[in-house]
Amino acid sequence: MGIVAVGQSVPRYEDPILLKGEGTYTGDVRLPNETFGYVLRSPHAFARIKGIDTTAAKAAPGVLCVLTGADMEADNIGPLPNVMPPIPGLDTSTIFVAKRHILATDMARMAGHEIAYVVAETLAQARDAAELIEVDYEPLEAATDSASLIDAAPRYADRPDNLAFNSDYGDKEATEKAFAAADHVVKHRLTVNRVSPNTIENRNTVADYDAETGRWTLYLPTQGPFAMKGVLANQIFHTEPENFRIITGNMGGSFGMKGFYAESILTIWAAKKVGRPVRWENERTESLHTDQHGRDKVVDAELALDKDGKFLGVRVHSLANLGAFFGPMGMMHTHLSLIGMVNVYTTPTCHFNIKGAYSNCAPTGPYRGSNRPDSTFIMERLVDVAAHQVGIDRIELRRRNVIPADAMPYKMPLGTVYDCGDFGSNMEQALTAIDYDGFEARRQDSKSRGLLRGFGLANNVEQAAGVGHEFVTYRFNPDGSLTIIAGTTEQGQGHPTMYALLASDQLGIDTDKITVIEGDTDAQESGNGTGGSRVSVMGSNAARLAGTGIIEKGKQVAGNVLEAAVADIEFDAGAFRVAGTDKSVSLADVVAASFDPANLPDGAEPGLEEYADFEGKAANYPNGCHACEVEVDPETGSATIVRYVAVNDVGTVINALTFRGQILGGIGQATGQAMMEDVSYDPETGQLQTGSFLDYAMPRGSDFCDIEIIDNPHPTQNNPLGSKGAGEVGCACAMPAVVNGILDALEPYGVTHLDMPLTPLKVWSAIQASGKSDV
Repeated sequence: MGIVAVGQSVPRYEDPILLKGEGTYTGDVRLPNETFGYVLRSPHAFARIKGIDTTAAKAAPGVLCVLTGADMEADNIGPLPNVMPPIPGLDTSTIFVAKRHILATDMARMAGHEIAYVVAETLAQARDAAELIEVDYEPLEAATDSASLIDAAPRYADRPDNLAFNSDYGDKEATEKAFAAADHVVKHRLTVNRVSPNTIENRNTVADYDAETGRWTLYLPTQGPFAMKGVLANQIFHTEPENFRIITGNMGGSFGMKGFYAESILTIWAAKKVGRPVRWENERTESLHTDQHGRDKVVDAELALDKDGKFLGVRVHSLANLGAFFGPMGMMHTHLSLIGMVNVYTTPTCHFNIKGAYSNCAPTGPYRGSNRPDSTFIMERLVDVAAHQVGIDRIELRRRNVIPADAMPYKMPLGTVYDCGDFGSNMEQALTAIDYDGFEARRQDSKSRGLLRGFGLANNVEQAAGVGHEFVTYRFNPDGSLTIIAGTTEQGQGHPTMYALLASDQLGIDTDKITVIEGDTDAQESGNGTGGSRVSVMGSNAARLAGTGIIEKGKQVAGNVLEAAVADIEFDAGAFRVAGTDKSVSLADVVAASFDPANLPDGAEPGLEEYADFEGKAANYPNGCHACEVEVDPETGSATIVRYVAVNDVGTVINALTFRGQILGGIGQATGQAMMEDVSYDPETGQLQTGSFLDYAMPRGSDFCDIEIIDNPHPTQNNPLGSKGAGEVGCACAMPAVVNGILDALEPYGVTHLDMPLTPLKVWSAIQASGKSDV
């Protein structure tokens, strides 16, 4: 590929490998003498388990073991972990954590709940044996409706209101005063519907246990292998972390979903029980039932305005459906980036009440953006509703309230400080690029063709991960090639290309000579994985530190080779030079020389290697404004996106190509939720009604028009590269922009709100219910 630089559009060098089928996913791993695991799942959403008889299953052909909750308790296998992030003002001692064990004991709490685990010589034998297990269930009334969970019968005996937490943030007294003094108070109820991640690669695990060493080798797609290694040792199997090696390999997507699950732990446990490798993989229907779902909350939002439309305060009450258990990252999708509900606007005060309640649905957790798209959706819908009710143009209302660029750094009412950004510029660029001034003419053209045209816009600023540590090792080989070992984990974002690009830019090395290793806990000392748009900030800066360390060590070798003082050695464009002279030596020659102890300081190890630990001390705030136009066919209710512009500020762009890919991917997932994606449960039985892709719709390429992406960078000073998170801003902007556009198209029918997804049936039904036949 050659030598490349930060900011270029660099094709992902891993793509040809994957497209030719030469990648190594967990499903590609084949171990000698392996066996197959299968999970028996509850057919009931809520039921008491009165007894389990595994006699016939254990005697079935090929069966090696059958594990139940009683075996789990006998072996002292711990429950799934619960991570409590440091959220200011949150008293974690008040949270009721419904822990999830790897097998049910007395209660089945969701359709698909793990009841028993069968290991056999073949998958067919394991499946057949599972059907022989007799479980005595006493079905109970299920609860799945998010809005009524507080009033439902208790899901857990010691929690009569079904609440896991009831948290308050902001200044309640000041907010109440602001609302009391307001000229206008706008109230709006909305839902952020439940969705499924639907990764290309289903969850799976291959586990191998070595009885001689007492060590497991695990192949599984997970976002945080180093954290998983520690939890498996300390909380679940009560052994030493060194007894686990986790290899993630290539991964077919995650979006926040691939973390801790019961089935992986069952497979790890079973490998030791049977003394042979065990393979397990979810089928798609199982994944739709049991993968961690996203979103799912019912929200009452209020906005206080003065007579001129200036925002005085915002008040939000949110009730999240947590599902049957408190997920491993159970706070992230309810509490993360609450600043998004104030967003880019000069709102003096706010108060948020955040509740989480248990149900008989699959657990919810982080899903692309966690709580960021939800918060942005709440505020941007509220602003459109306020504009309609108060009688101020919605663009003008935003202009009156947007935080000006010269106010940076700007302290928000929750204490967060935006360090940089020009939110007004984002919006004006989006309006210009989409030709907002010509919108009414295009609306009339659509009307002449029997279609309804609508315009939608949404601003966003969010808090992305930037605090903590990340680790990268640069290791040169004698032939001058470079191996980069990172503590992050690749799920398809293009990390290998990013790391190679950074090294090529800094060291002047051809990317063809660079190999990147991620997701192997034996290859690196530590790592914090991938999530929260952290890699472009944390991993990139760790890589820069490693490169700087290589240069400094290389100067010592170059000084010996060039017979000059180290202080006189300079590095640039892949070569070391003696300052003020034409004497130089290439990096490749320095690498070769570094393996000769004569060229090294006393006691130094041969070769050039640097282990870097980057500590981020402040979050960063990616932001953007997306604008779209849609056409709605009133005869069918079908909506089509016909124009779309995305203006984004992610600070320093490392790879322009993958930056565009991240924005497009976020738009795709957000549009799917806005227009078609929805996890649905039968309200009477709690059975999943969207258990296959025949029932759960997702967008295709044909559902989109050309999307114009505009980069409006304002590099942050919170990290050396000036980069901000890029993975979630597209999703956060697109969801409200698309919904606002469709509802604007429906305005002639008096339709002011519809809850997502805005399917053709829902839109058509609203048109019919309006009673207006000709608009």
